[in-house]
Amino acid sequence: MNRIIKRKNKRTMMFQFKLKLKNTLLSGDVYSIHKNSLTLIKKKKINCKSKLFIKTIAYKRKSIPAPQYIDFYYEHNYTKTVSFFNKVRKESQRNKISINFDETTIITASAMICFLSEVDLILKTSPFKSKAITFKHPKNEKTESILKQVGFYDLVGKESRKTKVFDDVSYWNYASGAKSELQKTQSAMIEIENKIGRAAKRKLYKGFSEAMANSVEHAYYDADDEIATKWWAFAGVHKDKLIVVICDKGIGIPSSLPIKWGADLVNKTLNLLNIKTKTDSALIKAATRMGKTRTNQNNRGKGLSDVLSIINQFKVGNLSIFSNKGYYRYYGENGVAKDKLTEHNLSMCGTIVEWSIPLDIDSLDKEVVL
Repeated sequence: MNRIIKRKNKRTMMFQFKLKLKNTLLSGDVYSIHKNSLTLIKKKKINCKSKLFIKTIAYKRKSIPAPQYIDFYYEHNYTKTVSFFNKVRKESQRNKISINFDETTIITASAMICFLSEVDLILKTSPFKSKAITFKHPKNEKTESILKQVGFYDLVGKESRKTKVFDDVSYWNYASGAKSELQKTQSAMIEIENKIGRAAKRKLYKGFSEAMANSVEHAYYDADDEIATKWWAFAGVHKDKLIVVICDKGIGIPSSLPIKWGADLVNKTLNLLNIKTKTDSALIKAATRMGKTRTNQNNRGKGLSDVLSIINQFKVGNLSIFSNKGYYRYYGENGVAKDKLTEHNLSMCGTIVEWSIPLDIDSLDKEVVL
């Protein structure tokens, strides 16, 4: 209705101008003729510019500011970070977007690998495909160095600049693959192991490659689609610690655990752990206590419990797992093994498994018992 009124008013206004110009012409006033002609031309130009401006706005990228802290470890940062990811995911389905990192000063490993996975999937599923996302070069040197090191520039097809080298950034080695691409997955694991091995100048722990592959298995149940079964990983050695971070965008441990094991066994495990409420974090904790998968292969699906066993025996290291709304951490501190369960209001939509183990443990080949 308002649009009809506006069109009517516009027609009325143009008619009045033309009538005024006609009357001026008839009156023979040269100054009035010139003035009213210019006024009519000006109105037409303004109208044309308005249409052009509206068309330009329609094709402009939507700018989305990244938070100051892209981080999962602190609850306040977690909420802001996941909200940012959700906004990027939602907007990318209807607009091309540009991410603004001007305010970002800190990016931590778990949140970064999750962000990479989100953007990677968006570039495959958005109607704008590879043109869906771009970003401004960050103002913060370290932020730019991180995005360059982990392959974010390459992922979105943006040319990188020369950046300062930071010791706590340069050790990050990135790999990705799909569960359905077994050969590619094995090659990626070997490549990342070689990089870590050269940095550490020593043999890596036996079985950590197997643990990496097994951790991903918790994410999926009979999924064959390449996008649905993809994983992303960081690994490196920093301050004499082996650090591995794996992310997937599957259904999550809380959803897959009852399917793989059956509700009865899951409930029995929760009872043994004296857990009364079946939260996401509680189900993650239960998953770390379950070794053998539904495949009945003793060497498969034990990634989480293997790492937990090392921490339990040596009282050092850290295992952190984010899955859907849950966060479970098992760590050694002052000669004591401790754990922590946290529930968040928002889901990170997938699973992140992160562990850190000191390199000076020499007894990893012997059997460890929970």
